Amino acid sequence: MPTRAYSRIFNPAALEVWFANVGDDWEQSFDEDALRRGRQLYREGLISGVELSNEEAIVNCTFARKDTCYSVIEWTKEGPHVRSSTEDELLGRSVAVAGLYEIEELIADEIAPLPYESKPKDKDEPDREQRSEPVREEKKEERPGRRLTPRLAGLRSGLRLTAYWTNPDFSKEVAFRNDEQPLVSDERELLVRLTGMARDAGFVYRGQSNDFIFNDIEQIAPFLKHALPRWESVFGYVDLDMETQLMAEGAREVKIVGRVKAKGRDRMQIDWRLKLGRQWLDPEDARALTRSGRGTHVVRGLGLVRIAEEQSQALAAWRVSGAAAADQAQEWPRYMVFSLFSERGAELDLEDELQSWRAALVEEPASEEQKLPDFLRHYQETGVRWMANLRHQGCHGLLADEMGLGKTLQVLSLIEYYPFKEADSIIVCPASVVPVWESEAKRWYPRMRTAVLRSGEDFSHQSEEGPLLWIASYTQLRRHKHLLDQARFGYAVLDEAQQIKNPEAKVTQACCAINAECRLALTGTPIENRLLDLWTLFRFLMPGLLGSRRYFEDFVNSPNVELRQTFEKRLRRQIAPFILRRQKDKVGTELPPKMEMDLICPITDLQRQTYESLLARGRDELGDDLQVAMQTNTMHFFSLLTRLRQVCCDPGLIPEVEAEVGQSGKVQMLLTRLSEALEGDGQRKIVVFSQFVQLLRRIKPLIREAFPKIKLYELTGETKDRAKPVEGFQSDPGPAVMLVSLRAGGTGITLHAADYVFLLDPWWNPAVENQAIDRVHRIGQDRRVFVYRMITEGTIEQRIQQLKQEKREIFENTLGHLGSAKDLSEHFGDLEELARLLPAE
Repeated sequence: MPTRAYSRIFNPAALEVWFANVGDDWEQSFDEDALRRGRQLYREGLISGVELSNEEAIVNCTFARKDTCYSVIEWTKEGPHVRSSTEDELLGRSVAVAGLYEIEELIADEIAPLPYESKPKDKDEPDREQRSEPVREEKKEERPGRRLTPRLAGLRSGLRLTAYWTNPDFSKEVAFRNDEQPLVSDERELLVRLTGMARDAGFVYRGQSNDFIFNDIEQIAPFLKHALPRWESVFGYVDLDMETQLMAEGAREVKIVGRVKAKGRDRMQIDWRLKLGRQWLDPEDARALTRSGRGTHVVRGLGLVRIAEEQSQALAAWRVSGAAAADQAQEWPRYMVFSLFSERGAELDLEDELQSWRAALVEEPASEEQKLPDFLRHYQETGVRWMANLRHQGCHGLLADEMGLGKTLQVLSLIEYYPFKEADSIIVCPASVVPVWESEAKRWYPRMRTAVLRSGEDFSHQSEEGPLLWIASYTQLRRHKHLLDQARFGYAVLDEAQQIKNPEAKVTQACCAINAECRLALTGTPIENRLLDLWTLFRFLMPGLLGSRRYFEDFVNSPNVELRQTFEKRLRRQIAPFILRRQKDKVGTELPPKMEMDLICPITDLQRQTYESLLARGRDELGDDLQVAMQTNTMHFFSLLTRLRQVCCDPGLIPEVEAEVGQSGKVQMLLTRLSEALEGDGQRKIVVFSQFVQLLRRIKPLIREAFPKIKLYELTGETKDRAKPVEGFQSDPGPAVMLVSLRAGGTGITLHAADYVFLLDPWWNPAVENQAIDRVHRIGQDRRVFVYRMITEGTIEQRIQQLKQEKREIFENTLGHLGSAKDLSEHFGDLEELARLLPAE
């Protein structure tokens, strides 16, 4: 049993009374549960105090977590009568049982044992109370009644509880005191009860200051609403200071407002303020609250205020996107006015200069005195002036015109007519496009000085002839990344900017390290697979505009469809000032029409046998659960899909299958269509695209044999001089066929001499596929273009067309007037549904 260390308050008379009381068989007055639990409380030493008077005993119990309760025992003719501070009746009676055991122990300690033979009491012998033996100091039981009044005071950190006695003459005495004060039983019970209620509510006692503190600010309003009325019913009145009275009105929501002032040509300064109704909070309070963030706070003179979750998230997003300290006036690029989170919670109050600046971005730029060359089409002139206006306003942009509308010419015109006179500029593009930029610069602006970035260059070129235009492949830029910290450019332009769609890639990090006054991105397909690709582009253009990557992904990947759609609408609105996209059917009206059609190809017996064998083996190894296969064995899963697509083109592409290329229904169909096209018009020029370079190698001798008089050109990743086959094909006066791998020739080249396009293996991604088609259907084309997608009947290729339609909708929804690409597992229930052979129609 634990050592007893508890408070004992009694007098000799009370001790004698309780000696007589516990002499009865009091245990019969309690049920077995109360006896068992009371004995446990007694054995564990949880009784912290016993106070005896002639009429009652007060027993205090303190548990391990410092929760307390007490029981009051009154003795009647029927035995002990118990009332308790807890609503748990069993616990209250158990505490009384433990207390009675403690009283028995107290009596055993304090009352001397009786002699074996009692002597008759001498009439002159004094009563026990009159003996000179040491006894406990007796407390006065009689005094005029006093009222106990709890007092609550509001602090920045919460509530402070004190209490005072009000005497009949209305004078007051502090109730919580270190020195002992004489109390009658009713007063003791009131103090014990207040202490218990305070602990139950969450108050914590502070011994040094003799008060209780409540620090859970979120629970202040519920306490004042629900618990305070119970306190008033017990004590009659609870004294509330003015701060607590304000808190009792409940938490009121404050509004976060950023007061924004212009700072230089392209910066702004934000001073975060808080507004409650029409009242502005003190700046010191505002700074403290914005540092603390969401939730409920105490503001002196206002009571409880609350910062909503949405406002707190918006403020956190601003912090993530800036480098300034939260308790200082912050500086940001001006373009952050359009940030994704500027309309969510944190309102911006712009001064007049910034309102005019924002209007200048949103509205169409006015005509300038600067005359542009006559060879620019009207929409190209508009594009040049749009980019120039972005530069003037200190912003950056994405030129997202469809392929074939002359983005290269627009950028060269911008650099020529709106130059940075004391800084070089840089174009970053795929290696295959470097010669295109060189030749286009010489063609349109012969005096423009260009230099190709190669090994050994360090951007330190100095010349009195004016700034230089560097042209760098993405690979060379990555290799020169260590030099970018020392270089400062006027314009930095990423051509085919979808190359940086992977945020973690080294080439992306190199591009984001470019230090330039004006940054531009060119691409006709800013979304290839995910909206995250768009986030990466704007990370290069305007860091922070779309928030952090995690913030962006949380919305894009949200399972809440309504939330995702709302986000996408807001995204279109936020980035609209920085994206210019024109479509050929709107501005390129001089272009002849483009006819696209699916060419359904028969499947041969060998193709069918090989396809079914691969699919059966894949089901055995991966199972039929599409989602599980994609998550647990991703590489094997996509390898299977690639093999199935190869069989659709040519079973001979599968390593373990020996087959002549003519054993493919698709190759047979291609030869038939080539024959029709070439024999019908002696001037036909045809481009054949495929992802699989080996397929192009296998069909090349077949085409030579079938059409010996036709010139045959080839452009793949292995072609060293990429300009040579393009120039030969373009300038050849007779019919010609060009075999092009989709990756090597899908971007940066012009093949508008052709009027037929065959896509041997339709690409999964319509954006990439359209890039290839637009090598032919672009400005300069003067004949109708026919595009054939060759699809093997009943195979996975038909299901891929469904995916392409989904991705096309995403692209149009986001950039068309400006989603989330769906998984294969969202399109198809299982592997069988995705890839099984369907019967011929």
